[in-house]
Amino acid sequence: MNCLSLVAGAPRTTGRPMTVAIVGGGGKTSLLFSLASDTSAIGLSALVTTTTRIFDPRDEGRRFDELVLDAGLAAEASRPRPLPSPEAWQRRSVASGRGPVVVAAAGVDGGRLLSVDPARVDEARGWDLVAVEADGARGLPLKAPADHEPVVPAGSGVVIAVIGLDCLGRRIDDTIAFRPALVAKAAGVAEGETIRPQHLAALAASPAGSFKSAPPGSLRVVVLNKLDLVERTVADEAAEVILAVGAADIVVLACLADPDPSRRVVSAIGYRTV
Repeated sequence: MNCLSLVAGAPRTTGRPMTVAIVGGGGKTSLLFSLASDTSAIGLSALVTTTTRIFDPRDEGRRFDELVLDAGLAAEASRPRPLPSPEAWQRRSVASGRGPVVVAAAGVDGGRLLSVDPARVDEARGWDLVAVEADGARGLPLKAPADHEPVVPAGSGVVIAVIGLDCLGRRIDDTIAFRPALVAKAAGVAEGETIRPQHLAALAASPAGSFKSAPPGSLRVVVLNKLDLVERTVADEAAEVILAVGAADIVVLACLADPDPSRRVVSAIGYRTV
């Protein structure tokens, strides 16, 4: 399965894009661009943006058609401007059969794209998919948000929380967790103790955990990434425990770094099935 299978069960609003906010641990940017690429491959349009800061995709070799940098997209802009619409790029994409993928940010600084006002994201029109990286974790497997995080647009129909399976069996500290004290508190485990599948379920279920700020009614998807680094039985246990406590609608086992898009999503289970 490709990454579009993650959002197949999401509610849709006529005339508005499907907005997907991605939060949690490392792998978010890979998922962000995988969603956009898979959308493009079926002839639909995708806008990629961020309400935090992400690495400049030009430096990472990401696939997209154009990068739009506009200071008017920032929350503090004195003259706010809307996100671009897809019409100009759609005309260019007709011949290739692929939909356009456009990246938008408020600027670039130190090799990172600057955040867009979430209100501008909610106002976006014309796109089939708007994919938003709404959290940062410095590439670590685990993340619990601070008071000001994550910055999830209110109109998000899907919130995807990424958790790295390579945290299992390791002690919780700053080598596996961004803000380990907050992760430990949300997961119900003391710092320095070993992470078990039940702790991932607690992190996903906690009001201060993975889905903090998820809009009511949004599809909640947990992506357990890096399946290739753990035993499948351990990954299955983690998925089952997360679903058993009602922490997510869907739990996905994934290898987001796989170069083959069809192999990035290995399996998906849940109450709102894909």
